[in-house]
Amino acid sequence: MSSGIAALLFLNEFGTATENWWSLQPPAKVDLPQTGSAKHPIDTFIQHRLARIGLAPSSMAEPRTLIRRLHFDLLGLPPSPEAVARFASNPTDLAYSQLIDRLLASPHYGERWARHWLDVARYGESNGFEYNEPRRNAWPYRDWVINSLNTDMPYDEFVRMQVAGDILQPGREGAAAVGFLVAGTHNTVLGASPLMKNQARQDELGEIVGTVTQAFLGLTVQCARCHNHKTDPISTEEYHSMAALFAGVWHGAQHGMHSVRVTNPGVMRVHLRGSAASLGQEVPPAGVSALAGVDADFKLTSAASDAERRKAAANWMTNPANPLFSRVIVNRIWHHHFGRGLVKTPSDFGVGGGQPSHPKLLDWLTGWFKQNNYSLKSLHRLIVTSATYRQSSASRPDALGRDHDNQLLWRFAPKRLEGEAVRDSLLQAAGMLNTQQSGPSYEDVKEIHFNAGRYYHPIEVKGPKFDRRTIYRFSPRGERDAILDTFDCPDPSATAPTRAVTTTPLQALSLSNNVFVWRMTDGLANRVRKEVGEAPLGQVRRAWQLSLGREPDKTESSQAVAMISKHGLPLLCRALFNSSEFVVIE
Repeated sequence: MSSGIAALLFLNEFGTATENWWSLQPPAKVDLPQTGSAKHPIDTFIQHRLARIGLAPSSMAEPRTLIRRLHFDLLGLPPSPEAVARFASNPTDLAYSQLIDRLLASPHYGERWARHWLDVARYGESNGFEYNEPRRNAWPYRDWVINSLNTDMPYDEFVRMQVAGDILQPGREGAAAVGFLVAGTHNTVLGASPLMKNQARQDELGEIVGTVTQAFLGLTVQCARCHNHKTDPISTEEYHSMAALFAGVWHGAQHGMHSVRVTNPGVMRVHLRGSAASLGQEVPPAGVSALAGVDADFKLTSAASDAERRKAAANWMTNPANPLFSRVIVNRIWHHHFGRGLVKTPSDFGVGGGQPSHPKLLDWLTGWFKQNNYSLKSLHRLIVTSATYRQSSASRPDALGRDHDNQLLWRFAPKRLEGEAVRDSLLQAAGMLNTQQSGPSYEDVKEIHFNAGRYYHPIEVKGPKFDRRTIYRFSPRGERDAILDTFDCPDPSATAPTRAVTTTPLQALSLSNNVFVWRMTDGLANRVRKEVGEAPLGQVRRAWQLSLGREPDKTESSQAVAMISKHGLPLLCRALFNSSEFVVIE
């Protein structure tokens, strides 16, 4: 029986999930399939599933392709030409293992994977709404995430700190960690009446509950705010019990940073149809009862303090028996390595989300992750050492006919770089990347006041302090940057577990005509001249190495030499930056 058919058996006659829904049950203990010559545990699952439809995996990617793939996946930056040449001359398993070690130990690793997490955390540096005041003291949370990932903080601790760090570890680090709870929008335009203020407060609590439960549990609990969840077994009473857990959390400042301000959480009542004007029964702080293996009754009353509530919430979510906690993060990591998760909806494991393409593999990875102390770096290593990850991206007509969208992973699907990685790669190729870490964000926008609102207009800036990695860029809500916007960077007003990947004429136009790109073009040309001199053929080879990570072929070399002779080196550099090969990971 397929996983999709099996999952449908857990729906009642109204199409709503029962408590037997697959994701709400404990992961099964799974034995590795016995499949051919596969030795890596991940490969046994993938190859077993491929064999069922008569497919074999693809051959291994070329060394130059593989090292570029690995660098972008783990660091978000291209490898140096020298690193490519070293690996290409000795592409052994030992060399590959040592390469993984070096990349995971790099401080750039935390910057790369923090960007993925900040998408989920809806991190932005202004309040949003009409006033949209800036938050120039929000960056400590960003830096805390980067540092936590670089030190390989166990994931269960990583989550507990973001829910209750100010309680578990009072001081600057704890205050920075719980910046997660208040990283979202904050409405400072409140009505005059107590009712309007209370309604705005409930909207803010709903945003917090939605982010917390989607990020850590893959549940859309916020959908039960006005009525019982339409598809998942979550009642509106349970939503309000979850809201009670965070009722003491307000936007404020501790230790000079944007963080949690704590108040007395008080009594929570069901808001009928979500209205602050129509209150129903009192509910205690509690969790969602449908999760098998963990008790949703925290034995708390309405008199419980904020500290008691958030510690209980953190312990409940990170409980090793929680069926969703490890499943969700394992799937998120897989999603960013392969471009699609084993469950294609990383923040929704309910009926409204996707079915797992490899349910046994997902359960096996979940158990492995817990057994390996919730180490994210160990999980990365496990994934990227698999033959499945190291496959060629070349298409195969036989496989397209059986699995046209590569759901079963018969090849490595090419991925387009995100906007931040495009900008960072331009800086790296030009030799202009400032690797300074941490601290206040650099600002390439001008803050304009109109009436009571703030608007943030992009401005052209130059100098090393503006050439840091894009994760250190000041990112107010509602502001758009030409390169980042055209390459589908989301506005931080809402959580973004997946990013859109579009192909539009504006991408080519921005890589051809943007002032920043022109500056990087001149930077690459100057770097090439400095490193190899004025010989056109040498310039062509070095430009290819620095931008595309490979040597040009004979046809490319002759055409590029002719271009340099007629139009100059900067134009060639701009053409390389505008090539699809520059922005695609194969």
